[in-house]
Amino acid sequence: MKDNLKIAWRNLWRNSRRTLITVASVFFGVFFAVFMSSLQVGSFKNMVDNVVRFYSGYIQIQEKGFKENRSLNQSFVIDKKQSQFIENRKAVTQTTRRVESFALASYKNNSIPAMVFGVVPDREEAISGMSKWLTAGQFLKPGSKDILLGKVLAENLGIKVGDTAVLIGRGYHGVSSAGIFKVAGLLDFPLPELNRQVIYMDITRCQDFFSMSDRITSYVIMVDDVDHLNKTMSSIRPTLKKGQRLYSWEEMQPELVNLIQGKQADAKIVKGILFMVIGFGILATIIMLMHERQRELGVMIALGFQKTRILFMLIAEAMFIGLIGVVAGIAVSFPLVWYLFHNPVHVTGKMAETYRSMGFEPLLAFSKNVEIFLMPALTVFVIFAIITIYQFWYVVKLNAVEALRS
Repeated sequence: MKDNLKIAWRNLWRNSRRTLITVASVFFGVFFAVFMSSLQVGSFKNMVDNVVRFYSGYIQIQEKGFKENRSLNQSFVIDKKQSQFIENRKAVTQTTRRVESFALASYKNNSIPAMVFGVVPDREEAISGMSKWLTAGQFLKPGSKDILLGKVLAENLGIKVGDTAVLIGRGYHGVSSAGIFKVAGLLDFPLPELNRQVIYMDITRCQDFFSMSDRITSYVIMVDDVDHLNKTMSSIRPTLKKGQRLYSWEEMQPELVNLIQGKQADAKIVKGILFMVIGFGILATIIMLMHERQRELGVMIALGFQKTRILFMLIAEAMFIGLIGVVAGIAVSFPLVWYLFHNPVHVTGKMAETYRSMGFEPLLAFSKNVEIFLMPALTVFVIFAIITIYQFWYVVKLNAVEALRS
């Protein structure tokens, strides 16, 4: 076998130009596939991270029925023991409590329906960095009795920082809720719909307003990596009390899941076309190679070489070409991907505005997951494995006498 491998290696460099051209096609295919996969996976992870930090979190605990009805009657109490257990999970980075409901916001003669969020200010800031959207006034402090308004909502009400707004709503079990709140600041989110209807207040003040004591509507959990999501959910699920439900971000953000799946399908088509071009290029080279060496193979058979040994050498040559191309592609793409992973590309201009309008951070993020390097390599070797079928067929049907006459 060792001698066969030596012969196969030497045969590659009898026509070095042809070998290098074939290797180059494999190299560029692997390089671009790795680069595309890294950008795709990194961008999707960044997209998910932006969305879950902005609203849903990676995991949420809710009372049964709240996701469908958004009623304060589907609220619950999370005890200290349960929250401590969750916070001590290895992959859990942050947790926070929220109250979500609706109220009628009024100022002078203007009244507009609004979404009311009761949050823990310091924890909410650690998760979503909400203060970066503050355009006027100051951010909430723990225990604050003031509120934050979406910029468009404030404009429609005709209210400014320092003015007081009246909120009227329905609290826990239908109790009437009414209160006067000072506007501490205005928020300008990238999502216009949110700007038109959002109000934030400290969770304690919100619970008092809706007469719901220590009850919350959602307990938000963040993990260090989306890959640890399922394992973390499995460890949390046994702690759930009767009536509590555990949801992943996929269940709470189905539109984002559909968007990512659509983009992944597009990327698969592009990479499929790329590898198809590479495959036909390699096949053309192998066909040309076999016909050029027809007489040589006939001589070898006439001298007593077994066809199985010839076939082994030909397959070894093809695999050498694939191995060189794959290794070179990964060797060149790895440092580039590593650099871009630690230094994502910040988008500017109109593209940045488009990113912000969708609620995403305007940058091109990259991933360095092992899978993005393995999949192109495996695909190339599958292509070569398929091409060896032609070599096998050619050698089996080869007639030594006809080959010598060619």
